[in-house]
Amino acid sequence: MRRVLTGAIAAVAVLGLAACSSGAGSTPTATTSANTQNAALISAAKDAATKIAGGQTIGGKVTLLGALGGDQLDQYLAAFKPFEEATGIKVEYEGTRDMLSVLQTRVQGGNPPDVVSNPSLGQMRQLIKDGKLLALNDVVDVEQVKKDYDSGLVELGSQNGTLYGLMQTSALKGMVYYNPEKYQGPTNAADWNALNTWATQQADAGNTPWCLGVENGAASGWMSTDWIEQFVLTTYGTEVWDSWANGELSWNSPEIRAAFEAFGKIATDTKMVNGGPRAVVSTDFIKGSLPLWADPPRCSLTLQADWLGATVTTQVPGTVEGKSVDFFMFPAVNSANSGTIETSGEMLGAFNDTPQVRALMAYAATEQSQALIATTGSWLSANKSVSLDVYPTDARRKAAQVISEAKAVRFDASDLMPSSVTQAFWSGTLTYITSPDKLDEVLGTIEAARLAAR
Repeated sequence: MRRVLTGAIAAVAVLGLAACSSGAGSTPTATTSANTQNAALISAAKDAATKIAGGQTIGGKVTLLGALGGDQLDQYLAAFKPFEEATGIKVEYEGTRDMLSVLQTRVQGGNPPDVVSNPSLGQMRQLIKDGKLLALNDVVDVEQVKKDYDSGLVELGSQNGTLYGLMQTSALKGMVYYNPEKYQGPTNAADWNALNTWATQQADAGNTPWCLGVENGAASGWMSTDWIEQFVLTTYGTEVWDSWANGELSWNSPEIRAAFEAFGKIATDTKMVNGGPRAVVSTDFIKGSLPLWADPPRCSLTLQADWLGATVTTQVPGTVEGKSVDFFMFPAVNSANSGTIETSGEMLGAFNDTPQVRALMAYAATEQSQALIATTGSWLSANKSVSLDVYPTDARRKAAQVISEAKAVRFDASDLMPSSVTQAFWSGTLTYITSPDKLDEVLGTIEAARLAAR
């Protein structure tokens, strides 16, 4: 399963996020203020749940299948405590590292969980098409959901005007990290060409501009897809993106070929990436970014998602988010697509129609519930109504602001594709990085996977 594999990606990052949001270094006054705010948010969430329950104790339970564990799971379940207290409904969480096969087996066996929180939106969209998920139009305020969430995310959980899935957690992608104490380049480039011109000049002067590693065991290559997705989205916009992610656009199309080639100008050039192409494919995706904070730095920039900042502060002594670790968003290739961003995350969907399930789904859609998710520091909220003030750090607020102000939001394309296509995409990028002359072969192989999966 592609997201179970990339779930391991997030697992390392989560440790960093949890450490970052632990309050280390905060003053007593700041801690007291944060505790007061959290108490108010918990109270507001409980009021929202009480309203949903009509002031009555419903009782019973809801089984919730998900992919979380450890401290991250504790943080996640804490957001449901006010709901449990207000409604008397117990949320029983079942964790799995093999979501795709476990959920598929249970659905086929007629024994699905009441609710699932699923990082594989490809699987969720198939469940919607197969009519397996509970329609939510009479469970949640759909018009409010449309106001609170980007239309692209609402459409992912909808079919023929009916809502079936809610984005529960979110992560921001396409972030270009740098060290403000060392970096001398642009942080607000007008477009990709402006940033790339600076990077090329640095490379010609003997200063490697980019750090990159794409190794991750069986999931090696997923980091390459993040780069290619940025080129597709910011060059051609949401229409081409949607066609590509939905399996309608050929991998031999000029748009996808151009995106690969734009990535290749970075990843296959010994002057543009730290260590050269062979180091890129053999270096772990986290370790590949860390030379940016070496002394002296061995690169100036690295592309990654919102978890990297906190991870760096746990692995590189003396680094501080906002001081030695900061980011700007990948500058659009076509300025018409500025503000169009990519996210990942988990979708919440229900299988069984019970009063308990209806109450939980209605609660999950509220701004108050989403605010508690945001306070953990491990996730961003896809709900644009959630105040930026609830995030525990300036770095998390900055990332959340990007989502709240985005012109358009699209979910990670490779996570929307059939697993066979995703795997071909991942492995194809590895071949391309070390053998750029094989691009025709790479695109042809992925195209064959697309056609076979139709």
